[in-house]
Amino acid sequence: MSLYSRHVFPHLLEWIMTQPSFLAARAELLATVEGDALEIGFGTGINLEYYPDTVDNLTTVDVNPGVQKLARKRLAQSRLPVKFALISGESLPMADNSYDAVISTWTLCSIPDVKSALREIRRVLKPEGRFYFVEHGLHPDPAIQKWQHRLTPVQKVIADGCHLDRDTLKLIAEAGMSLDNYRQFEAEGLPKVGAFMTLGVARK
Repeated sequence: MSLYSRHVFPHLLEWIMTQPSFLAARAELLATVEGDALEIGFGTGINLEYYPDTVDNLTTVDVNPGVQKLARKRLAQSRLPVKFALISGESLPMADNSYDAVISTWTLCSIPDVKSALREIRRVLKPEGRFYFVEHGLHPDPAIQKWQHRLTPVQKVIADGCHLDRDTLKLIAEAGMSLDNYRQFEAEGLPKVGAFMTLGVARK
């Protein structure tokens, strides 16, 4: 992992992910999470204050040690029991059928082998479990899609592996999960190549 990824990008991530449109989406998504939960791509821990009292335990994973340093203050103040592991979502050590909920907030865009990560998410969910997600991705407008494809190589360098052009719903369906509900919208204050969001809940 590069020095940029460990020491510069975590601060950029913190600034971007605390913009009002992102915070509002977090609050909406996490309001109904319950039981034993696993968060993929913990980042700097911004989600912690949005988990409701219905969450019993939270396990979090992230591959970047730089973001863990920024998350320490939030972890220390958390009212939830939180376990943190510095591992990738592509190969989880957790047993099958372990969690009531798995959460991903703007994480699927940057996992190199996103299909493996989604299969792992499905595997660790209990039979009645739910996958809660909000992700940016492929815009429905073909003209914007062209720019997303063109700019993704640059975006991957600037934003630590982030793809602008992944089709969130298609990837979730290919992993064998079914959608309970979702909505798509353009986040305010962002360029169109990165503003198209999908927020929803899927089941095993």
